[in-house]
Amino acid sequence: MKTKKLKLRGRVSSLVLSVVLILMAPLSIFFVFAALLFSFLTKSNNLPVTVNKRVLLTGGKMTKSLQLARLFCRAGYQVHLAETEKYSCSGHAYSNCVTSFHLLPNQEKGFDEYRKKIEEIVKREKVDFLMPVASPSAVYFDARLKDHLSPDVSVFHFDEKTLSMLDDKFRMCRAARRIGLSAPEAYLITSSGELDSLELLRSGKKYILKSVVYDPVERLNRPLLPFSGFKEYVEDLQISKNRPWVLQEYIEGEEFCTHSVVHKGRIVLHCCCHSSDFQLRYRHVEKPEIREWIKKFVDQYKLSGQISFDFIIKADGTVMPIECNPRTHSAITCFYNSSRVAASYFDESETTDKKLVNQPDPTARETYWLYHELWALLCSRTFRSIFEKLSLLYSGKEAIFDVKDPIPFLMVNHWQIPVLLFKAFLSGKPWLRIDFNIGKLVEVGGD
Repeated sequence: MKTKKLKLRGRVSSLVLSVVLILMAPLSIFFVFAALLFSFLTKSNNLPVTVNKRVLLTGGKMTKSLQLARLFCRAGYQVHLAETEKYSCSGHAYSNCVTSFHLLPNQEKGFDEYRKKIEEIVKREKVDFLMPVASPSAVYFDARLKDHLSPDVSVFHFDEKTLSMLDDKFRMCRAARRIGLSAPEAYLITSSGELDSLELLRSGKKYILKSVVYDPVERLNRPLLPFSGFKEYVEDLQISKNRPWVLQEYIEGEEFCTHSVVHKGRIVLHCCCHSSDFQLRYRHVEKPEIREWIKKFVDQYKLSGQISFDFIIKADGTVMPIECNPRTHSAITCFYNSSRVAASYFDESETTDKKLVNQPDPTARETYWLYHELWALLCSRTFRSIFEKLSLLYSGKEAIFDVKDPIPFLMVNHWQIPVLLFKAFLSGKPWLRIDFNIGKLVEVGGD
């Protein structure tokens, strides 16, 4: 009975919201038409004629992939975009910065099918660089590609061994403490019975239990332990040696997220933003203590790739890493008006300058996603909240909308998301929320 109610609720929500987004399309069409007219009159959408290299970006459903496509294309690179079959409706395929859009097999079909398709695209499009903009569940496939693709193709990604250390909250904290950096207490849990024997939960401290394996729903529901009835809560979780969890010390303080590009242990691009459980607003803030922590970490392990962290700065100023995401972060949208991002990724001559760290332009405005914020505005119940949302809409920068490349804004909000909602309506599969940033519905077992 409960399952039937969830399916019915999911179908009703999917239908209503897809209709709402379709009805809102005239607003987006107005913005897009105005941008196209402006571009036509000013000739402001001219792109570089020469092509430096050809780049294949994965993760085509996500705003961060579109952002990199624009930055690379405007630096003279030819950009090809790829995404799994589930997101064949990607609105980013219509970007004038994307030369071609390709579909990849869903992960359930296995690595070999994924590899074959990537190899086919690389050969057909004569790709020089593979830049994974991977979902948390796809990073390992991309890491394995490093051992299979031609040496002529540069894969800017961590190898499997490094990736598994960074992506594991327990091992990452242990690696940080090993080199003298601050990190919260963390304990690997492979069975629910292990929690009964831990005196930690009776020490007066609070802890959070996190799945090592990425789970888009579990990460939204992390109560502080211990609490009355927590044993029953733990028994309902899937905890095993094949699906381990991490019991991590609860840290109070101010939350931040970061995105960095690192070459051979040196930071060449970096941004830091305020953060929260479901962050869809990004503006760079200077936090030298966080950058220094990252600098020491990546230098010690000589890392090369895209690396993102979640931090909490305690009241006493101690920097505490909560988790590492060894992939592109949506905070890359802070660089929307930067001209040196491509150089940070590709130009080795630029990275030889140890003093060079590319950060967002001081004029960059806070990025946001319009329809997410309009929904939040509609749900606001206080004058302060309403004023804050209106101020953001006025002074910020819509993350997908770009005067020189306006079509993806229309297609993501009024094609990609409605199609996903309609599919959810047909299947009856429950979902929790729309993530306009990632371009998906947050659902159980999702990517």
